[in-house]
Amino acid sequence: MSPRNFLFGLGMTTLFQVAVSLLLVWIIVPLKAHLGFIAATILALLVFCAMMYVAARILANSKLTRLYIQLIMIAVFLKMLLCLALIVGYTKEFEPPDNSFIWPFLVIYLSTTIYEVIFLEKVGRQKPTLPS
Repeated sequence: MSPRNFLFGLGMTTLFQVAVSLLLVWIIVPLKAHLGFIAATILALLVFCAMMYVAARILANSKLTRLYIQLIMIAVFLKMLLCLALIVGYTKEFEPPDNSFIWPFLVIYLSTTIYEVIFLEKVGRQKPTLPS
């Protein structure tokens, strides 16, 4: 997967997340109080995806194929920690009046995860570039 295709897909995923989040805010009025959390979640997972893409591109060219699988295993763990930190940090720091922020978080998390699986699969299937 080329960087251009990756960025296009990431942009489309982010656009989807923003659109669905705004739709949810429009339908569920109390979500307006959580717009900062929603934006921070989108940004955090966008940065995480970009870092995963860079690491995946590097390790996909490695002769040690197990490194790519280990990257994916570590990424799953780090993403869980990131999501836990986002939710726990938000609830402890801002003490939201309700838990309605979970719905846009789930939409953002699921759409990011789906895109992440797509681009990691494409990067993992690329043929390694041989040195000239």
